[in-house]
Amino acid sequence: MKLRPRILSLVIGILAVSFLALSVPLYWYTRSALEDELDKRLLSITGIGAQKLSKDLLLNLAKEPALPTVRSLLESELSALLVDGVEGVAIYSRDGVELAKRGLRESDHAQIAVLLQSFSLLGNNVESVVSEIYQLSGGEYFKAAATAIDVGANPPPILVVWGGAQFMTVIEQIVGSIFWIVIISVIVAVSLAIVFSRSLIRPVMQLSAYTKAIQKNIYSDTIDLGRTDEFGDLNRSLVEMHTEIRQNEQSMKQLLSGIAHEIKNPLGGIEIYTGLMEDSLSGGTSQEAVNEHRSYLAKITKELYHLKQIVLEYLDYARPARSKLEPLLIKEIFEDIHRLLQSEIRQKGVQYSLSGKGTVLGDESKLRRVFLNLLKNSLEAVDKEGVISVSIESQDSKVNIEVADNGRGISEGEIEKIFDPYYTTQDKGYGLGLAIVKNIVDEMNGTIIVKSKEGKGTKFILRLPRKAE
Repeated sequence: MKLRPRILSLVIGILAVSFLALSVPLYWYTRSALEDELDKRLLSITGIGAQKLSKDLLLNLAKEPALPTVRSLLESELSALLVDGVEGVAIYSRDGVELAKRGLRESDHAQIAVLLQSFSLLGNNVESVVSEIYQLSGGEYFKAAATAIDVGANPPPILVVWGGAQFMTVIEQIVGSIFWIVIISVIVAVSLAIVFSRSLIRPVMQLSAYTKAIQKNIYSDTIDLGRTDEFGDLNRSLVEMHTEIRQNEQSMKQLLSGIAHEIKNPLGGIEIYTGLMEDSLSGGTSQEAVNEHRSYLAKITKELYHLKQIVLEYLDYARPARSKLEPLLIKEIFEDIHRLLQSEIRQKGVQYSLSGKGTVLGDESKLRRVFLNLLKNSLEAVDKEGVISVSIESQDSKVNIEVADNGRGISEGEIEKIFDPYYTTQDKGYGLGLAIVKNIVDEMNGTIIVKSKEGKGTKFILRLPRKAE
């Protein structure tokens, strides 16, 4: 089911349950309270009548219903019972014969037979009973109470007191009003739900269309709903995701372009040297030609090694190997790397210094790659007779390692990007060195930050967890 029908169903369902939960108890509580009050009043009147009516007159009339004088006297006594709220008083024999009445209309008297059925319990150890609410032919509601009067006759006569239940008319009006209130409320609620659902569904549809557009073309335009609610948050998250996808796509293209460029150069060299070997072989196999062939093979081997390094570097970033953790002396690793780069350091006349010591728990081959990358970056950044310094400092739970140089530095715009994969400012390379460094440091639960000022130099600061000694 779509969202809009669900919203409408939910609103209507809540309204229906709410009105039923409120109106039904209200209806029965109001009716019961008013009916109980009327019952008490009618029973009170029947009790008073049973005590005050003349027993002699009742006995004579019960024996001889046709005595007009006795009937007249008894009706005079019944008149005293016609207080406020009492519309009629009558005395009947058990078989329904009217003995005396006051205030009863002929139409009311004609319906007394229905009422007497509810008084059948009188005489069976029941002093008084109250009827249900009845509706007269004219639409009026009434209720009656009856009590048997013990005058020595068997069966005793019955005193019936009638009272109007006008509150039923008010209750019916309330029920009708509630019905129309429900109808109007449902209409208003449905209208509001439609308006609300539109405001709720429209951004959902817009965001859905946006995601489909991204799926078809990642370079599609971004959208801005201009909202500050949760939909606005979702919109901004999608835009950020879209921007990141486009950046990754662009970076991937740069990577592939760089890899293609890096591979093309050694392949071109291999092609040249194999062609030269072919020409040389066709001209003879003198000792000079053999030496030349060996030279060509050495260059081909060097280019193939270069190709292998390109592939391995890419694989290291895309699928890093599992770390083998062991205690490592940072100073020893830098000393080994210094020996590896010593000829290049001497060639450029760089002043190199190493100070401090510290022990970390890490993977030696990965840390060696981290430090080698950082020192190579420094060597590329400094001019002849530059300065590169490495300082190691052990703290409570960390080992701080600083690799600083006085090279050309990095601009503020480049600092934010240097750890991004495929980003490079060098003519050679393809932007994975520092990205690999960042991955390895993160894997070791360490941090790396860079401080640099263009033309002044650069400092890389690593913080790695210290190995407890």
